[in-house]
Amino acid sequence: MSAAPLTSRPYPGLRALLFLAAVALGWNLDGYRLLDPDEGRNAEVAREMAHTNDYLVPHLDGLPYLDKPIVYFAAAAALMELLGPTETAARLPAYAATLATIGLLVAFARRRWGADAGWLAGIAYATMLLPLVYARTAIFDSTLTLCTTAAILWFFEERPVLAWAAMAAGALTKGPLAIALPLLVLVPHALATGLPLRRLFSWRAVGAFALIALPWFIAVSIRVPAFPYYVVVRETLQRVTTGTFHRTAPFWYFFPIVPVAAFPWIVPALARTRTWRATWRARRAPSAREPLLFASWIIVPLVFFTLNQSKLPQYVLPLMPAFVLAAVRNLVTPAAAEGAGPGRRSYPVVAVLAGAALVALTHWLPAPIDLTPAEKAAIPPTALALGVVLFVSAACVAAGALIRRPRAVIAGYAMVVMAIPLVSGRLLAAVGDDRSAAALARAAAAALGQGNTPAGTTAVLGVLAYPPSLPFYLGRPIAVATATGIELTSNYIADYQDRYRDVPGSPLLPEGYWREALARCPVPTVFVATAANRDARAVLAAALPLLALDGHYAAYGPCRPSHPPQPPQPPQPPSRGGRVR
Repeated sequence: MSAAPLTSRPYPGLRALLFLAAVALGWNLDGYRLLDPDEGRNAEVAREMAHTNDYLVPHLDGLPYLDKPIVYFAAAAALMELLGPTETAARLPAYAATLATIGLLVAFARRRWGADAGWLAGIAYATMLLPLVYARTAIFDSTLTLCTTAAILWFFEERPVLAWAAMAAGALTKGPLAIALPLLVLVPHALATGLPLRRLFSWRAVGAFALIALPWFIAVSIRVPAFPYYVVVRETLQRVTTGTFHRTAPFWYFFPIVPVAAFPWIVPALARTRTWRATWRARRAPSAREPLLFASWIIVPLVFFTLNQSKLPQYVLPLMPAFVLAAVRNLVTPAAAEGAGPGRRSYPVVAVLAGAALVALTHWLPAPIDLTPAEKAAIPPTALALGVVLFVSAACVAAGALIRRPRAVIAGYAMVVMAIPLVSGRLLAAVGDDRSAAALARAAAAALGQGNTPAGTTAVLGVLAYPPSLPFYLGRPIAVATATGIELTSNYIADYQDRYRDVPGSPLLPEGYWREALARCPVPTVFVATAANRDARAVLAAALPLLALDGHYAAYGPCRPSHPPQPPQPPQPPSRGGRVR
């Protein structure tokens, strides 16, 4: 049987707490700059899409950017057409996807365990650490998680057409992983519980997938014939089986990440794992289907990601809904309803230790960490505030369990992550200033008199450098003197850079072109080099004033033409790029 529903003992205030958690999730969404490389690159792709109205093929620096599909870029581009090219517009699709995932979990838990269990599921996801981080980040993983969560839950509820439609939307967001993840969960679950596998693969359901996903894939393949090989072989098979993407890590990489990612709800989620033998013995019984679904949802993808040669922390975000639902299922048992819920002993200990570690940061920072002065100044007050919140959280959970007040327990779990956006504004602003090219863009624009100068009569040239958010904050693509094109942080552009150099108006220039531009200076030009490129910086510093310098890049210039300005060489990159054959 399923756990007893919470409706037998209603918890007033859960809806209000969920509303506050959702507000905290998006608090200060525009309070810090785009974090390079991912946010800056994705925001620039969306900005170029909005500027050109080409909603078929994403472009970066005027060249086709086919490392990721279209959905997130199109959503951010549409918002930029409404709100302008801002950090808020770039991040809103991730926030909206997180809210939609909350809605899915609320609806599923309500149907399974009662109304208040639904509100609790929403609170748990909104106040879990990793969903908070990626609800505020302009990358694809929150949208992917929405799609995979919908697919898994709809498969479980025998709605395969909707499930495959969700997988199609996920494939248009982040590629084949959106197909693999739900099947990695559902196939082992079906084998364990004795459910027929054919229910996952009805013709109507697969047809719905094809109807949604194939038109874009075919249209892009017609326009860029290299796309099918790239997406299937290079971006999928080689990413999984080789280390060519330079994201390799030890096999234990995710083991410390998962507990932090699922904090604090991992504590009640895992509180009843001691009953796994009984659950496994009863695996063919209907009562075992829920816990085995959550176990398969966590374990099988985690094994897959561990064996995968490419590893990043956000890969485990699609696992977080399973922790949420497992935690809710454990918390809605009759014992939990009486205030003796799981985790009442272990969570206060974990929270106090974590709080003590954060408070310690007010007096001690690890020496190897490279921080700006602003970051060093912002960490102690932020750490102190979060440490105090953790102490209060531990007290709420312990006292709530002792006096049988479930609302106090729930509030204790929720308050930690809710507090993070509220107390970390200064730190996030410092990190954004360090990790973005906004200051570099301001210095370059001021030196070039951008806004007071006719378009096309000034230039910004990267010298073996491409700060990903620089074009976004400048509002235009920039040219790059490069040997390989890898500076653009696009594997697709780097793979086909030889061909794209021949496209009229290509931003990819010969590696030594910057020296010619410095000597000839056809138009006023600002030169941007990496801070570590000492040779280029020495040449530039001998000829031009330093405009800006941070821990990543240095900007010099502008050079001044000795004759009337000529059209820049090369011309501005085209809006649609070229055709690869």
